[in-house]
Amino acid sequence: MDKSQIYYPSKTHPETVELTYSDIKCLDPEVFLKSPVINFYIQYLKKSRPCDDLYIFNTYFYSKLEEALSRTGECGSQFSKLRRWWRSVDIFKIPYLLLPIHGQVHWSLVIIFMPAKEIESGPRVFHLDSLGLHSSDKVFGVIESYLIKEWRHLQKDSSYDIPFSGTIWRHLSRNIHKEKIEVPQQQNDFDCGVFMLYYIDKFIQEAPDDLTGVRPCKFGRKWFSPVQASGLRKRIRDLLLDIFQNAPPSDSNLVSDADDDSEDEEDKGKDTIVIV
Repeated sequence: MDKSQIYYPSKTHPETVELTYSDIKCLDPEVFLKSPVINFYIQYLKKSRPCDDLYIFNTYFYSKLEEALSRTGECGSQFSKLRRWWRSVDIFKIPYLLLPIHGQVHWSLVIIFMPAKEIESGPRVFHLDSLGLHSSDKVFGVIESYLIKEWRHLQKDSSYDIPFSGTIWRHLSRNIHKEKIEVPQQQNDFDCGVFMLYYIDKFIQEAPDDLTGVRPCKFGRKWFSPVQASGLRKRIRDLLLDIFQNAPPSDSNLVSDADDDSEDEEDKGKDTIVIV
């Protein structure tokens, strides 16, 4: 069973997540969450909110962005290559962008809020950290560089339909607001990934459709109890166990090595269950 695999939400989905049954072990008590499980739950949550007002990057994006922006002399070309990550999304026209951040064996979250066009306000960048281990200033620097580079790229297109008022758009680099958000803190050393996912979960539930507000959600130390967030670990574990145990190993969803020549050598011999 440890070698069985699933692709969620499906093998052909553009943002499919591949998990093995052994990945569930990171959901045991006092264990750090791993990217496959985090990306699985992100995809699961995205089903609960319309895709046209929300975009969540996967766990690998921020480190790739940071790397591209740090390449002295190659930044432009590296950034152009990185643009394929959001090629189907105009980031300035998506009200809410969420970026998981991983570093120093810790997870935190960035939320970028794009106000409505009629509001004289630029993007707002919020940093949520359950232990305060990540430098907000460093994170804000990376996100600001990201937005400015994309802004400069789009400015080259004279036909581009700008998403903000003309004044805000012309001086976008001066209109990016950054704020470190007070949020409930984890009570141990190992629940940072769980808390980061719970921030996303709560935000998706509560973020308003009205984009005129200064803040898109009621954050704060009393936003929820730490016990609620820590309880998400068991819920995700139960969810994954149910998916693995109830996916029928029929010919329609069990892919053998002979059926999939693209598998790596290390993956051969594993049962693969495709969730549709």
